[in-house]
Amino acid sequence: MENHTDIETLLTKYFEGKTTPPENEQIEAWLNADEEHLHIARQLNTLYLAVDTQHITKKIDTEKALDKVKSKTKVRNLSRWGWTQRIAAILSVPLLIGVLALYPDRRQPVVTAQMVEIKTNAGMTTSVLLPDSTVVHLNSESSLRYPTFFAGDVRQVELNGEAYFDVTHHPRKRFIVSTPHHSQVEVYGTSFNVEAYGNETPISTTLIKGSVGFIYKNSKGKFQKSMLSPRQKLVYSPQTGDIKCYVTSGESEISWKDGKLIFNDTPLDEVLHMLGKRFNVEFVLSNKELKGCSFTGTFTHQRLERIMEYFRISSRIRWRYIDSADIKTEKLKIEVY
Repeated sequence: MENHTDIETLLTKYFEGKTTPPENEQIEAWLNADEEHLHIARQLNTLYLAVDTQHITKKIDTEKALDKVKSKTKVRNLSRWGWTQRIAAILSVPLLIGVLALYPDRRQPVVTAQMVEIKTNAGMTTSVLLPDSTVVHLNSESSLRYPTFFAGDVRQVELNGEAYFDVTHHPRKRFIVSTPHHSQVEVYGTSFNVEAYGNETPISTTLIKGSVGFIYKNSKGKFQKSMLSPRQKLVYSPQTGDIKCYVTSGESEISWKDGKLIFNDTPLDEVLHMLGKRFNVEFVLSNKELKGCSFTGTFTHQRLERIMEYFRISSRIRWRYIDSADIKTEKLKIEVY
């Protein structure tokens, strides 16, 4: 293939199952020429599937074809990811263009990392496999930016929203999650949850196992690191620069990734916050005396109305839908009184 445009065109046809036998031979020759070519093809195939998940049902099994080439070249075993996950997300990526560059003299491919951005719609979640095999579960109205591969001694991603990370341990490559308000989570091979929406709401980190350090700007405007132990939750207030740490089982904080809502003596304002993310609803708490209420219960596939009725029966709260004057608003409003 003469240049990266030819590679791009042929690989796209290959993923769609539209290549001719001579073109298949040309692609396989290119894949066999260098181990890095196979890595590039897998990355592009992943992006291709993510952009249009309907391609999963195509008759051609691209992963199987790449595995066949891999067995010929005896390259290392690469992780695979089932894209039959709920990808109710928007993928923004400078697709293919610029992924390959050629030295004019040697005409050898040079890989340049591109940034991929995954965004979830309101009320939706999705899962992402990062290039280092780290698994990220992304909650409603969240975005995650990461490179197509991690270069150097730092693996860094950017999160705006909420995500659960199961980080692949690498002793010589730190994993860093950059979050709003100049804060970040420094990871040492672990599982944890981060909630960091880009507004004035608090940022929280809940550690399930392993070790993380939360780096933030304190009340004096200086950066500070606070280490967490398993079953600890740190809450950071960007306005004041203060942090608070709590002991938690982690069940309530990470239940969303399994499609559940688990409340364990959870305060009402936190309950409404979790319901709002799950059902894309804005709650208005007009009776401030209810802030002292807390709830315990587990919900899986129940509708919002069913959950709210449970709260009404088990406590003194009342609720009703509020008609919005703004017809463009995407969220329903519910008054709790």
